[in-house]
Amino acid sequence: MYPLWIATIFIAMVSIYAVNEIPRREAEAAYLIADVSAINFLSYRQAVSKYLDDNPAATGVIDDAALATYWQPGYLRDPRWTNLVDGTALYVHSTAIVPQDTVFQVYKRTDESLLVGIKNSGTGRLHTPIGFDTGINLPGSIPDNSIVMIGR
Repeated sequence: MYPLWIATIFIAMVSIYAVNEIPRREAEAAYLIADVSAINFLSYRQAVSKYLDDNPAATGVIDDAALATYWQPGYLRDPRWTNLVDGTALYVHSTAIVPQDTVFQVYKRTDESLLVGIKNSGTGRLHTPIGFDTGINLPGSIPDNSIVMIGR
């Protein structure tokens, strides 16, 4: 009978650990994945910005071959990021689904800039991660629900 009580207590302790600790660790891992993705996005934007400093007449999409010399040492290119230079405006945006909360991490890392958000599929305008409609109309070539950062 005594070993049965020990087994019951052990199973209860493991269950409590599983219920409390595993979701916390999963949330922490999701946060870290989104943060790494945000840092990669901002590093890509920085390379595009430096390229435009040296080539102010550039327009359209700046390809990776032109940006390669502007990437930071150790930068690993994420193919989900691209850019668009439209007149004097720079748009850096995603072309595919990104880790959850990446846009919020970009928003936080840019001191909650109103030029960071998601292209709303209904209006085609930039919405911040906290739901504020900036009223900024985005080019049609940027896919709906993409992370977007405007400016250099």
